[in-house]
Amino acid sequence: MSTATTRRLVGAAAIPALAFGLFACSSDDGSGSDGSGGDDGAAQLGPHEMVLASYEGLEGESYTMESSMTVNDLDLMNMTSVVDGEASQASQDLYMSAIIEAMGDDYSDDPEMAEMMESMFADTHTEAILVDDMIYMQFTGGMFDVMAEDFGEDAWFTLDLTEDSQMSDIYQQFGSFDLAEQTEMMLNDLADVEETSDGVYTGTLSPDSESMQTLLGATGGTANGVEMAENTQVTITLDDDGLLNTMEMTLPEIEGMVMHMVSEVTEIGGDYAIAAPETDNLHSFDEFAGAMQ
Repeated sequence: MSTATTRRLVGAAAIPALAFGLFACSSDDGSGSDGSGGDDGAAQLGPHEMVLASYEGLEGESYTMESSMTVNDLDLMNMTSVVDGEASQASQDLYMSAIIEAMGDDYSDDPEMAEMMESMFADTHTEAILVDDMIYMQFTGGMFDVMAEDFGEDAWFTLDLTEDSQMSDIYQQFGSFDLAEQTEMMLNDLADVEETSDGVYTGTLSPDSESMQTLLGATGGTANGVEMAENTQVTITLDDDGLLNTMEMTLPEIEGMVMHMVSEVTEIGGDYAIAAPETDNLHSFDEFAGAMQ
């Protein structure tokens, strides 16, 4: 398998992970609806407006979202996100070994390649916390375990979004934790939205839409040659109060892989008390980036 193909696979695997994140957070700017589903105003909204209002209704609420992703029906990612006002916390398991199985390649005759692929596609765990414009990230598993020799087993890496720095700018361009804006972009980009059954809506995202291009650019997909030639259908289900409940989408096939994603709001109104990690083993994200080079 060529190096270019490997890069495309890595880029393709990263795209859905960001897509989940874009769907998982909200802002508290007071501009959303009250989320009530039974008034005359809501009844007069068209399908696309209902979808937008369902998300806006979560603004100012605390909630939990469970997300999962498969590649060729193999578990690839599970993530739990909690949102409370402008603070958020996400815990993610990424089973990159599923990529190897999905590709179906046999490296038994090439131990060196087998070792490289096992290292490149090792399973990882990520914790991310956003509090007061400060991001705290912790990475374990796979190649990140090697970094423990330099930073310690319980290291956290920080990034101040208020600082005018190159890393902050890059992180902002990659979607950052201002995910409400990205989610709103994706829902606004939906075309041909229609209600297919009570509280269930479908729409499509064009590969040329701003949201899909943001996904590709944020994960390096564009630089790695990843292309999406077909529209992506998105199915959105609202709860009895007209609030966003689930979003489901299957990305067009890339390099023989089909990725399916489901996100579900499992609780609204929880008390999460999101706070910075209690540790003195803090390092800047610049140090993390330097160690990855």
